[in-house]
Amino acid sequence: MIFGGSRIKGGGLVLLVLLLAGVAHAAGSPPALTLPDLFARLAARSHMRARFVETKTLAVLKTPLRLEGTLEFRRPAYLAKHVEQPAPEDYIIDGGSVTVNKPAEGQKIELALADYPALEAFAESLRAPLAGDLAGLSRYWRPSLGGSRKHWLLALAPIRPELVAVVRGVRLEGEDDRLLRMEIEEAGGDHASLRFEPLP
Repeated sequence: MIFGGSRIKGGGLVLLVLLLAGVAHAAGSPPALTLPDLFARLAARSHMRARFVETKTLAVLKTPLRLEGTLEFRRPAYLAKHVEQPAPEDYIIDGGSVTVNKPAEGQKIELALADYPALEAFAESLRAPLAGDLAGLSRYWRPSLGGSRKHWLLALAPIRPELVAVVRGVRLEGEDDRLLRMEIEEAGGDHASLRFEPLP
């Protein structure tokens, strides 16, 4: 075989085939997913609705607590968690305010996120990724990305002292531009896992 004006035989031919196969594989492989890529993809969605099942494992409870309901996000900064089971409860974050409504207890509270830094950081661990806001997320968390474009894993480590005191980390898992799972590891050992089923 003549290639580039040189005659290649035996082991040289095998080496050439392997090299060409490697070049072809590299050329056909999609580029690795980066944080800006992922957040640009997430930012393209104007809203998100999903059913969720949340399982909380708490040291004070003998059995895990299970909650079910819906989650809704609308750009630029609206995030609502509507719990249906075991009892109706609403948690609505809109801009810089939080409204907690517990009809069964006759309780409705409105708070300013800025007055509760840890709560604000938790809110941004979910709201900022759904908004595609990497800069906003990075004010509270150090993100690291794994997985692939099809199935990605976003790990968040707290960077502020008041947050380090209450949480070890958060992990988000998704496919393409859809969020499918969220895990929260608290500093005291409590754990929460949320699974999302996208809605139209």
